[in-house]
Amino acid sequence: MRRFLSLALAAVLAIGSISASSASVPNIPLAKTDVREVEVDGVYVVRGSDINLVSRESKVPIRIQNDFDEDVRVHVHAQPNNSRLIVPEVVEIVVPAQTEVTAQVPVKAIANGGVGLQVWLTTFSGIQLGRSVVITMEINADVESFLLVGLGTLVVLLGTVGVIRTKRKNRLRHEAEAADSLEVQA
Repeated sequence: MRRFLSLALAAVLAIGSISASSASVPNIPLAKTDVREVEVDGVYVVRGSDINLVSRESKVPIRIQNDFDEDVRVHVHAQPNNSRLIVPEVVEIVVPAQTEVTAQVPVKAIANGGVGLQVWLTTFSGIQLGRSVVITMEINADVESFLLVGLGTLVVLLGTVGVIRTKRKNRLRHEAEAADSLEVQA
């Protein structure tokens, strides 16, 4: 068993040294998807989870990390990859030292569907800080309208049932009082 392990280890080391010395095999670095792995020290956008937008107008939460020892004032930019979403303005935010804050970026939904929202930070002079991050969004703005119409219908239905029930109780009570007054008179 010991001999088998030593042969296997020798084979792995030999293959590793051959591929390392071979000029025909390019060294391709692995892509890093998390900004925290790329940025060691600085201010950057933290990649968040996918967002489901269920209204026509809302504010999208964007997390920003500041690894500096001082507060930093930045502009948060966002640009959708299609015309289903509009970002009307750039948001300015102060990120305290060694903390993470959430910026609220206003958005307006135009149509339903998937949108990639590219987010990046800049200084006042327009210098980009860190890398841009793409946040995936699914827009279903009509859900809010359907829920409001459904809730309104439910309120009207319950109100109608309540009025009918109250009128019926009052009618039965008046009939019982009238019957009692006839019995007393007779």
